[in-house]
Amino acid sequence: MRLSFLTFALLAISTSSFAYNGQIDAGFTNFDHDSDIIDSNGQVNLKGTYYFNPVTIKGPLNEAAFLGHNSNVYADYSYNYAESKDISIPAGTASRDITSHHFNGGIEYYVEKFYLNAGLGFGQLEVEDKLATSIGTLSNTEKEDLYAYRAVAGYMPISNLLLAAGTVGYQSSNEDHDDNRLLLKAKYVAPIGTGQHFNLEANALLGHTDDLAIAADYYFNPAFNIGAEYSIHDDGEDDTDAFAVRAKYFVNSNFAVGGAIGFGDDINVFNINASIRF
Repeated sequence: MRLSFLTFALLAISTSSFAYNGQIDAGFTNFDHDSDIIDSNGQVNLKGTYYFNPVTIKGPLNEAAFLGHNSNVYADYSYNYAESKDISIPAGTASRDITSHHFNGGIEYYVEKFYLNAGLGFGQLEVEDKLATSIGTLSNTEKEDLYAYRAVAGYMPISNLLLAAGTVGYQSSNEDHDDNRLLLKAKYVAPIGTGQHFNLEANALLGHTDDLAIAADYYFNPAFNIGAEYSIHDDGEDDTDAFAVRAKYFVNSNFAVGGAIGFGDDINVFNINASIRF
């Protein structure tokens, strides 16, 4: 009986095309560095979103909440790790492991043509250094707390075009790592044919370091899109750029799988992700 009920529930989720109130997104990203020091580097992401009103399908499934101006609250968690290779030094073999956990929560709210996005977050960074010698292993661990914030306001001058600006940043238990930057954002989704749409996005984070990105997606139909992104990072001394290709496919109205491949200066990036709606 329990097995039959579970089978029925999964079938209902996979075949339903009704409006949804919740969404869960999960993904994993692997960073492959062309480095003699970094051995492995990855990131795990998990996000949950609850919409105050049911989201109905208006065009591309991936853009339904944006096109419907659906206000929501969200929470996300990310885990990052980086492990160094063993490095031989006169005293022995040295290595470093870096891990971080980040929790964020916030709200997106639409009021007619106006848009608001506010959020707070907390994270912890841990750095562990090890030195293996002939008489044993020495280790030292340092932790750093991070408090993040976001306040963004926007306006939609025409249908499906959002222009927004605000501030994002974080305060750290290490004051040297405090950061606050200006955020500029634009997003536009437009129909270009029967069942086909085009999405264009631009984002800028400006401050002590600058990050600029522009992306575009082509929706062949409501369920499938392929896109590309180009980004630049400038820390005032050096600038690096990266290019990525991404895609997402909705198996049905409630479940999607996606992925991306990126190429940058001395780094390759691979991402897989999935979304479920209910």
